[in-house]
Amino acid sequence: MRGSAGLWRRGLVSLACALALFVLTPAAVAGEHRAAPLRLVNLNPFHLLYGVPAPFGSGVMPEGASEVIASFDMASHLNSGRSGGERILMDGETYRQALSWRQGLGQGWEYFFEVPAVAHSAGAFDGFIEGWHDVFGLPQGGRDTAPRDRLSLTYADGRTIRADVRRDVLSFGDASFGVGHALPSPPLQNDGMAVRAAVKLPTGDTDSLTGSGGFSASTWVETSGALPGSRESRRWLYAATLGALAGTAPEGLPTAGHFIAFGGLGVTWRALEDLQFTVQVDAQSSPYGASGLAALSDTAVILGMGGSLQLTEHLVLDVAVTEDDGVHRSAPDIGLHLALRWRLQD
Repeated sequence: MRGSAGLWRRGLVSLACALALFVLTPAAVAGEHRAAPLRLVNLNPFHLLYGVPAPFGSGVMPEGASEVIASFDMASHLNSGRSGGERILMDGETYRQALSWRQGLGQGWEYFFEVPAVAHSAGAFDGFIEGWHDVFGLPQGGRDTAPRDRLSLTYADGRTIRADVRRDVLSFGDASFGVGHALPSPPLQNDGMAVRAAVKLPTGDTDSLTGSGGFSASTWVETSGALPGSRESRRWLYAATLGALAGTAPEGLPTAGHFIAFGGLGVTWRALEDLQFTVQVDAQSSPYGASGLAALSDTAVILGMGGSLQLTEHLVLDVAVTEDDGVHRSAPDIGLHLALRWRLQD
């Protein structure tokens, strides 16, 4: 399993580098002038288990139309702590690749599903990240003194080890499916509002921290529009998400409830007809309120900075770098997000 995870990781890294270079190539076809949120995911291995959904945007697919989204997310972890009898160590990297499908049903309805694969592996990018932090004067957070290329995702309560992943793992994650509906008369005068609901299935592996072993259900609302002063040019746009999730607690972990509130707000600048840049803040409450460890119990705050490039009439590439906010400790301090969105018409 170790070899397959390493090969999988190297292949995805190569793909990520190729797409990052490709984003520099100009395209000639303009896309829809509606803000599309970055589909960011909190890759903290313990928070990832609950399956907080990523946003799709304020619109739904028209009848007969569909969209395929191939996404790749990676994050580097170095987080440790002790509180009472608890102790945690997260050192390594988490990769998540997902394939999503959206299909328009007509009358403002769509259905969607997502199948992810999750890998945890040793820190292949430790040296690069330390150099990145040095160049920009960012704190190392202990990276310069921690062992290189180590994987350890460990949580213990007293003498009982509740989670322990120290070898590279690769597994299917928890798949999900759901429906979305565009409100015919949204309360805001903007680009529209969509309400979505989804169910997460226990298709991942609990022992390797790629699945929770239980179900979760979530519902959320998404809206978008032009910022004041930009309604004619539509150069400055916004997208917002707000939702809630109820899920089965992973066995053995210090949960204090089964609910998570989540949301996000992004501002987009349309620099060109086919090129836009986005700054986005996502936040998620923690279900691990019974823990005294900040890596589990803190609210997760993810800052995303990136953009979208219209490659062809129906193909869009999203690229973003993620950071935590420097205060809360339950989101990875650095990560990468890539997604290809391919819209099909019947």
